[in-house]
Amino acid sequence: MERGRGSLVLFVMLILLGFLLLSMLLRVQRGLLGLILTAILAVLGFYWFKEIRKALEQVGRAREYPLEVSEEDDMISLTAQVPGPESEVSFEVKGNKLLLRGGMGFRRVVKLPYRVRVLSSSYVNGILHIKLLRADVIERRER
Repeated sequence: MERGRGSLVLFVMLILLGFLLLSMLLRVQRGLLGLILTAILAVLGFYWFKEIRKALEQVGRAREYPLEVSEEDDMISLTAQVPGPESEVSFEVKGNKLLLRGGMGFRRVVKLPYRVRVLSSSYVNGILHIKLLRADVIERRER
């Protein structure tokens, strides 16, 4: 679960728990029936709190898309599932890191063993293929 989303959910749950406690205090003053209704409300509140947390954790796991990196000599082949239409899919090389971006707020950083330059790339049916070559090899060839 993302850190920002997790703290927001926790904040909302604490507010709901506060309202639950306030309603319990108001119900206790109304007798035994109020106490029974408050206990039922408390049990339901804790149940839904757990269910919402479980659902949010599953959403976080569903966002993990497969990635395969293979290295052969001075070349790296990367194949990644990236969500979104082709117009929203992009990548950027910064030193030895590759930043992938896609639809639905998808963002992923891949650390590479060395600095690289892009040889070729293609995006077909949600799968991004990138061929990368070691940067120092290209610099040697250019000399």
